[in-house]
Amino acid sequence: MKRRPNGVSRPTIVDVADVANVSRQTVSRVLADHPRVAPATRLRVEAAIEDLGYRPNRMARALVTRTSLTFGFAAVDMRDLHFGDTCAGMQAEARKHGYYLVVTKLDFEDDRGVGTLETLLTLGVDGIAFFPSFMEDTEIELFASTSGCPVVMIGRGSKIPHVVSIALDETAAADLIVDHLVQSGKRRIGVLMNEMYPKIVHDRFVALGRAITSRTDGVEPPVEADYPQISHGRDAATTLLQRRPDLDAIVGFNDTMAMGALLACHDLGLRVPEDVAIVGYDGIPFGAITSPPLTTIVQDSIGMADAAFKALLSCVQDGTPVEGEVVLWRPELLIRGST
Repeated sequence: MKRRPNGVSRPTIVDVADVANVSRQTVSRVLADHPRVAPATRLRVEAAIEDLGYRPNRMARALVTRTSLTFGFAAVDMRDLHFGDTCAGMQAEARKHGYYLVVTKLDFEDDRGVGTLETLLTLGVDGIAFFPSFMEDTEIELFASTSGCPVVMIGRGSKIPHVVSIALDETAAADLIVDHLVQSGKRRIGVLMNEMYPKIVHDRFVALGRAITSRTDGVEPPVEADYPQISHGRDAATTLLQRRPDLDAIVGFNDTMAMGALLACHDLGLRVPEDVAIVGYDGIPFGAITSPPLTTIVQDSIGMADAAFKALLSCVQDGTPVEGEVVLWRPELLIRGST
């Protein structure tokens, strides 16, 4: 087998073609996973690539495909495990298809997040996936209609033109939680909400409120709002329990707020679940090691991320415009010791 000449620091596609004794076009077809390549030829080219340590030139490939081979991804809180899992799922799927992610934080101070998405467009990404959170549907629709690329929204089930929405089925999740609590003998249920993101809070709050009032003699659930982190959840749950000491269950906006509620119960000398049952959302791994382990609504973050990436890729490859599609993800209630 031929070797590339001495002094060449980085092998090229021409070097690969020379070593494999094929044309440059054949190497390109192998790199593109084109079906019209003989198996023996494909193996020979792959062996040359491995032998030379060749890495495809992404800029050259982008010129051929007229794409940047990148997607933008904007999350609200880069420290939150739910967002992290979604990002990891998209990254894994992107690598399978030769894509990369440009990951950033959706900044409320940057024109309510729209500026962040506009910045991703200036980087030439082929499509954008993001958690909308504090953005209004009208803002999202305007951005998507003028972006010139596919847009996927994760975490909100709104039907918006030019956007694919992938979200948890909030009604189904609320029904699972409240049915379980009521069957466990809990009927005075309080709710911890996230004060930062009104649309998600609204959808989740409405679904929980409807489920609770329909199963507990029409009693409106008491609510306390704070930031969705453990310490804030602890403060919110303490306030709620001091205001309503008759509560026998609390549902947290997410797992971290629910973990804070566990700490609040401990501070107040309340037993979980005997005195107060606690339920969260998201199914993050740390919920399994709390004391007691946290009952939670499991969201398939990886599955939702795969669906988001494939929606972007399909639009890019097919050249079809994005319609206002809503994909609702079925939840699962993981019952543990906190209920």
